[in-house]
Amino acid sequence: MDGLTRTDELVFVLAATNLPWELDAAMLRRLEKLVYAFVNLILVPLPEPEARRAMFEELLPPQPDEEPIPYDLLVDKTEGYSGSDIRLLCKETAMQPLRRLMSQLEQRQEVVPEEELPKVGPIRSEDIETALRNTRPSAHLHAHKYDKFNADYGSQIQQ
Repeated sequence: MDGLTRTDELVFVLAATNLPWELDAAMLRRLEKLVYAFVNLILVPLPEPEARRAMFEELLPPQPDEEPIPYDLLVDKTEGYSGSDIRLLCKETAMQPLRRLMSQLEQRQEVVPEEELPKVGPIRSEDIETALRNTRPSAHLHAHKYDKFNADYGSQIQQ
C-alpha cells in the first residue's frame, strides 16, 4: 500500500495482500456473509506515471547544490513497477554513494580518524543507472494470476 496517503474519506481495510489467489476459499465465501454483502474486493493497479513521479520525489528528494535527480528518466524506465519495486529502486539508488565511500575507505591501509572521515557524496546519474540495472519489476510475474482472480471473484480494478 505504498503511496497511500491520509484523506477525509472513510476507508476500512479488513485485509490487504499482494497474493489474493492465496486466500482460503472458505474464508472468501464466509467473508461476504459476515459483513452482509458489503465486501469489495479491489485490485489496485500499478502506479501510473504521475504516481511514480510523486513517489520518486518523496523518496529521492532534490538536494540543494547537487545535481538534479532525473525524475522524468525514472518515470519512463519504471513502467510496470509496483510501489514496492519503486521503493526498492530508491533504496538501491540512495545506497550507491555510501558504497562508493566504503570502497574508498576499504582501499586505505590505515585507520581513518572519525573527524577526518569524508562525507557521503550526492546521488549521481550513474547511481540511478546502476540501481535501474540491479532492480527489476516484480508485478509482471503474477499479472495472469491477478487477471484470473479478478475474473473469478468479480473484483473491481480501481482507476
